[in-house]
Amino acid sequence: MTGENSLLFIILFPLISTIISYLLGRIRESYRDVFNIFSTFIMFIFVSSLYLKVLSEDMRLLVPNIMGTGLYLKLNAFRYIFVWLTTLIWFLVIVYSISYMKSYKDKNRYYVFFMLTYWSTLGVFISEDLLNLFTFFEIMSLTSYPLIIHEEEKSSHEAGDTYIIMAVAGGLVLLMGLFLLYDFTQTLLLGELKIAVSKIGDIKYLIASLILFGFGVKAGAVPLHIWLPKAHPAAPAPASAILSGILLKTGIFGIMITTGYMFPDDFNISSVILVLGFTTMFIGGLLALFQRNIKRTLAYSSMSQMGYILVGIGLMGILGEHKAIAFYGTLYHIINHVIYKVLLFLAAGAVYMCLHRLDINSILGFGKNKNIFKYLFLIGLCGIIGMPGFNGFISKNLLHHALAEALHIYGGIWLTLGEYIFVISSGFTTAYMLKLFVAIFMEGEDKYSKEKYISKTTFIPMVILALLILFIGVNPQFVIKVIEKASISFGIYGEIPIDFYSIENIKSSFVSIGLGVLVYILFIRKHLRVVSDKKITYINTTLSWFSIEKNIYIPLFKFIFRILSFVLKVFDEGLIKLIYLINDNMKKIGNVEIKFENDVDGKLKELLNKKFSLTGYKLSSITYSIYIFGVMLLVILITLMY
Repeated sequence: MTGENSLLFIILFPLISTIISYLLGRIRESYRDVFNIFSTFIMFIFVSSLYLKVLSEDMRLLVPNIMGTGLYLKLNAFRYIFVWLTTLIWFLVIVYSISYMKSYKDKNRYYVFFMLTYWSTLGVFISEDLLNLFTFFEIMSLTSYPLIIHEEEKSSHEAGDTYIIMAVAGGLVLLMGLFLLYDFTQTLLLGELKIAVSKIGDIKYLIASLILFGFGVKAGAVPLHIWLPKAHPAAPAPASAILSGILLKTGIFGIMITTGYMFPDDFNISSVILVLGFTTMFIGGLLALFQRNIKRTLAYSSMSQMGYILVGIGLMGILGEHKAIAFYGTLYHIINHVIYKVLLFLAAGAVYMCLHRLDINSILGFGKNKNIFKYLFLIGLCGIIGMPGFNGFISKNLLHHALAEALHIYGGIWLTLGEYIFVISSGFTTAYMLKLFVAIFMEGEDKYSKEKYISKTTFIPMVILALLILFIGVNPQFVIKVIEKASISFGIYGEIPIDFYSIENIKSSFVSIGLGVLVYILFIRKHLRVVSDKKITYINTTLSWFSIEKNIYIPLFKFIFRILSFVLKVFDEGLIKLIYLINDNMKKIGNVEIKFENDVDGKLKELLNKKFSLTGYKLSSITYSIYIFGVMLLVILITLMY
């Protein structure tokens, strides 16, 4: 199959499969479930079969007269990593969903939007034109919204409202950036933007800010992260897994192509991303320490892990010609986070399937006698904390080496502070994961031994992900070879000479892990864990802390809403008065006695009067239409805000 046909298959097959899946679901649910597994497996096998071809040459497809400027698709080694991970995770999560979704209602609706999100996500990763990418990006935001509110509880709708407001706001800001970019460069093709942007002057910083804002919302970067800790716990576990594992990476993908393709090695832009990365890393890890809901802990954990990736992207820009190690660490950590975070969310879903609860206070000791489940969770834990022998160890050390390289080149107190934040945040990761592990598998009474246990189809995806964590951790060169090909897109050539399992790297890893153990013992055990009458209770003191959403965003939006309402009211009343004035004058003109020499029977005068009256009527109709449209907008805004 040619490259063009392959791309056409990637973009059309999931969409056609979604339609067939929906129709089968209306006939019989079992038909739909089998078909979804089959179609996602076919897609995964097909993408896997493209591995050698993609490494040797780029695939391109141009379909003119679509979306105005044409549909431009491209698949190279860099994009292939995202596409392959997406097809793998969707297949595994679909298998997992069969058992998980049994007790849910409206399953056909869930699967339709689940598969549409799959299709649009693939579209984001293979789009070569930013307008195409934006279109798929917004479709993805809209199709993932029903997944978040699927349970239709109050908390689900609140999470969905926050998610869709942030998604739409981010999309509008991103679109504004693309408008400016096209206005100054006359192109939105990624391959042409590097040269085009270099000629537009300092306006590029405004454009970069707008585009990075839009992608930053989806990446969960501070202070645009407010949707993330609400959406993940609200959605069913399979949806949470793809939200954290894949959808966050669409934002990261957008930031990487923005900084790497359009603004390569720009020190100012990269410095801002670096600061945002450290901030996101630290705040996400800190807030995760206090959480009691497993999925909410994992949500803040994902936020923190996105901070690591943003730090890597920022280091790529400020290191310039020495950016290879930062690129390898960034892409390696993206791969790692997809694998271990999906495993951990599926594990949380397994707990929920049995108990329909996720608060660790009410599930203490659930996994005491569930050894297979315990080991799977432990593998995910070891992966995320960077334990030697597991996948996270490799990427965290690569990122740490890149940070050390930047500190060696530039020095200064800020990068030194950044290194401390890096180590402390890694300690936070160990502490909050240890908190979950101890609460679920070691503490509490052995009262869940007779609970209904999860099915084998639920275990299979988790086992595959756990094996991947071990394989990638023990065989880092397997991933490094793929990243080496992907690095060519960013002007990086050659291998990185690093002994991954050197004594220094192992020591560095155990320093952060040891720090995390101390945080767990001295802070979590002493201040967040209360024992009363032999009953263990974890407390969350952040519930009374300052909230960006409640203390900044909501008051700000309400203020803007009131100001705009006042301005529009003044404008509306002024417009109505103007229309009435024009209408009255028309009537007066129509009542003026006009004599026409040839208008013997008065028909011409009657015709003019009708025309004047009709004009006044049309103007009044336009006014009322504008008013009704304004009311509709106000109703929508009020619904979203409240």
